[in-house]
Amino acid sequence: MKRKGNIYPLIIETNNIKRAILNASKGKKDRKSVKRINDNIDHYTLEIQRMLKNKTYIPSPYIEMKIQDGTRKKERIIYKPKFYPDQCIHWALMQQIESLLMRGMYEFCCASIRNRGIHYASRHIKKILVRDRKNTKYCLKLDVKKFYPSIDKEILKRKFMRIIKDRDTLELLDLIIDSSKQGLPIR
Repeated sequence: MKRKGNIYPLIIETNNIKRAILNASKGKKDRKSVKRINDNIDHYTLEIQRMLKNKTYIPSPYIEMKIQDGTRKKERIIYKPKFYPDQCIHWALMQQIESLLMRGMYEFCCASIRNRGIHYASRHIKKILVRDRKNTKYCLKLDVKKFYPSIDKEILKRKFMRIIKDRDTLELLDLIIDSSKQGLPIR
């Protein structure tokens, strides 16, 4: 797969940042902090652009929350980045690199991918079962315990280097990756 460069200028483009702020605010527009940003979006767009251009962005500490997940009410600790500037910058970055990440993604990788949740996986498994009813004997569903916290950050950074050759973009990714204590925080 060919590495891609010149991504950072696209990340710091005002239209990209403005769209990132709007995407980050979906489902949160009633919050005072989000409303304040959206009411003065041009000012905050330029502020984020200035932070990224001057490389003065420092990720805020994550807000740690315990949630009860799924039908079994499994307790999870999630780490929530601040809306401004963190979530907005994450969106600005992802809007530009998502297509690169998806290029190498296995078609049936369903976890944490837009439009590929449990229903996507379930539909595919049902198709397989119907097509090859005679030979299908097993279906394995598994979960890797503490997967995100166990991710090796250095390996992840090297994976990004294999697809991105833009030094500024890699530095921003490294900054975000290194902003958590261990592994990757569940968001």
